[in-house]
Amino acid sequence: MEGKPASSGGLHAEQHFEYERPIRPGDVLTVTTRDGNTWERESKRAGKLMFSERITEYRDQNGDLVCTARSVGVKTERPVEQS
Repeated sequence: MEGKPASSGGLHAEQHFEYERPIRPGDVLTVTTRDGNTWERESKRAGKLMFSERITEYRDQNGDLVCTARSVGVKTERPVEQS
């Protein structure tokens, strides 16, 4: 359709947070991020969907895990027309 752009081929699909304890005033947090799982699925409109997970850990001044964040992004094999 004219005037409607195709998908850029990637999007933020999910975000999850798991708290081990509340974050308190005065906590000094250190953040590390690493790659998580990757997987693929097939889509009729977009072809192959490639999912990738990023895991971010938040640790306090004692090195104790306070929170784990998990985000999932997805890229498409081909652009998808917006309807």
